Amino acid sequence: MKVLLLCTGLAVATALAAQQLHTLQERVSELESLPRVTPDETTQLAQRLDQLRRSLQDARADFESDDRADLVAARLASVTEALAKESSRLSDQDQRLRRWETRWGSAEPERLQGRLDELSLDELRALATRTSAEGSAELNALKARVEPLLAKGEPDRLWHELVGPVVQLSGDLTVGSGVLLESQRRASGEGWVTHLLTSWHVVRDIYGTIERVDTPVPVRMYEPSGRYHDQTAHMVAYDVGLDIALLEMDLDSAVPHGARLATREELELVRTFESVYAVGCPLGNDPIPTSGEIASTAHDVDGLNYWMISAPTYIGNSGGGIFRASDHSLIGIFSKIYTHGSARTTIVPHMGLATPMPVIYEWLDRSGHTARLGLESGVRTASAPK
Repeated sequence: MKVLLLCTGLAVATALAAQQLHTLQERVSELESLPRVTPDETTQLAQRLDQLRRSLQDARADFESDDRADLVAARLASVTEALAKESSRLSDQDQRLRRWETRWGSAEPERLQGRLDELSLDELRALATRTSAEGSAELNALKARVEPLLAKGEPDRLWHELVGPVVQLSGDLTVGSGVLLESQRRASGEGWVTHLLTSWHVVRDIYGTIERVDTPVPVRMYEPSGRYHDQTAHMVAYDVGLDIALLEMDLDSAVPHGARLATREELELVRTFESVYAVGCPLGNDPIPTSGEIASTAHDVDGLNYWMISAPTYIGNSGGGIFRASDHSLIGIFSKIYTHGSARTTIVPHMGLATPMPVIYEWLDRSGHTARLGLESGVRTASAPK
C-alpha cells in the first residue's frame, strides 16, 4: 500500500514538473521572440529622457522669469486702443454723412429746382453752350499741344489726312484744286457715294461757259507713291457769290482718302493764330502742303466774309483745302490769292482768302444738300472704312 501511494505521488510530481517545464519553455520562446534592446541603447534612451526633463524644466523657468507675457499684453492693449479710435472716427464720419443726407433731402433739391425754374430756356441753352464751348476750348488746347508731338515721324498719316483728300481739277487752259470728302454708303446700301468741294470759279474756267455745267469735270486723284488716277465728277450745286461748288464723283467705290469736316461747334472756336495747313495744286503741281496761321476770321470782300491765312498759296491753290493743324479737319476752301495794285498787280502769297466752312454749312442748309452729305451739325454720320 505504501509503495502504491509512493508511486502515485511520484507520478503526480513528475506530471507537475513536466507541465512547469513546458510552461517555462513557452515563456522562454516568447521572450526570445521579443525585440532585443542592447545595454547601450538602454543607456542612450535614459540619457534622452533626462535631457528632455531638463529642457522642460528650463523652459518653465524661462517663461516664469521672462516679461514676454507683459509685452504681448501691452501690444494687445495698444491695438485695442487704436481700434477704439478708428471706431470713433468712423462713427463721426457716419454722423456727418447722415447730416449731409438730411440737408440734401430737405433743402437742396428744392433750391436747385427753384434755380432751374428761374432760368429761361434761352438761358439754359446759353449755359449749356458756354459750358460745352469752354470744355471744347480746353480739349482743343490740349490737342494743339499733343498733335504736333504725335505727328512727328508720321508722314504717312499726315499724307493720308491732309494731302490724300486733295485732287487736281484741270481744263484746256486752267488748273485748280478740289477736296474729296469721306465716302458714305448709298441710301440703297449698295455702293458708295463721294462728294468734293471746290471753288466755283475753278469749275467755271474748266467749262468755259456756264451752259456746260452738265459736262463731266476731269479729276485727278493721287496715291502716296505719286501715281495718280484720272476720274470725272459732275456738278451737284454751286453758288457764284460764295465762289463754292459741290460735285459728286463718278465712282461707285469708296475713296481711300477723304477729308474729315470740322463740326460747327469746333468751327466756332477757330481764332486768329490758329495753326493751319493749306493743301492745293499750285501751277498744276501735285498736291503741296504749306503751313501757316489764321491771320483774320473777319476779312470782308464785297460783303462776304473770308478767312485770311498766312500759309503760302499761289495760282492753282483755288478750290484746295484749309486744314486745322491740331486735328487735320477741313475748316475752309481756298478761294483767292490776295493781290495789290491795279496798273501792276502784285500777288501776295501769304495773304490768301478762304471760304470758311461755317459759310459753306449755311449754304448747304439753304440749298438742301446737308442730308445729301450725311451731315448733322457738321458731323458726318457715315464714313468709308479707312
